[in-house]
Amino acid sequence: MNPHIFFIFFSVIVLPDGEIKTLSENVVRCPSEEVVLEMHVPKVQSGEIVDWAAACKPITVLLETPTEDSNKLET
Repeated sequence: MNPHIFFIFFSVIVLPDGEIKTLSENVVRCPSEEVVLEMHVPKVQSGEIVDWAAACKPITVLLETPTEDSNKLET
């Protein structure tokens, strides 16, 4: 097994009716604080959402790396 690093962006928003929605996405790199604020603050100001929180972290997972032999079909 080989380590693979993924950047995961996670956002939680609270809607005016109290419903909580989440978004998680594999990204090439974590967005800057400015970008995250631009995503959420206007929605709070317009009343579309009540509150929000976001995080982005590198996550290391161990995955099997396919070998040439594992790609061949057995006959």
